[in-house]
Amino acid sequence: MMLIGLAVALVISFFYFNRGEIIEWQVYLSIIFMTLYILVYTLVPPQLNGTSVQIVKLYESVPLVSLGAILFPNLNPKSPEALTQSLGWLGLISVSIILSIFKIFVW
Repeated sequence: MMLIGLAVALVISFFYFNRGEIIEWQVYLSIIFMTLYILVYTLVPPQLNGTSVQIVKLYESVPLVSLGAILFPNLNPKSPEALTQSLGWLGLISVSIILSIFKIFVW
């Protein structure tokens, strides 16, 4: 699955580029949160067929972009790093809530 591969690539590249530096606690928390999201997305029934492009974009692209914003906030030079990380958390938590609601109540 592309979600798992890209998430692992983001995490590996983060640790590669930041080796020898002190890593904030929210980086570890975001990695754990993303791992839980991937587990719920892939293992909790019902499984998504991926028939709709919008569903795939929502449940795979948004968490990856959010994780990237949390791990690499300095890639957005127009806003402060804290704002970029906050928006990343907002995206990751929002899509997790939406996924949970749909898996529990709709599908």
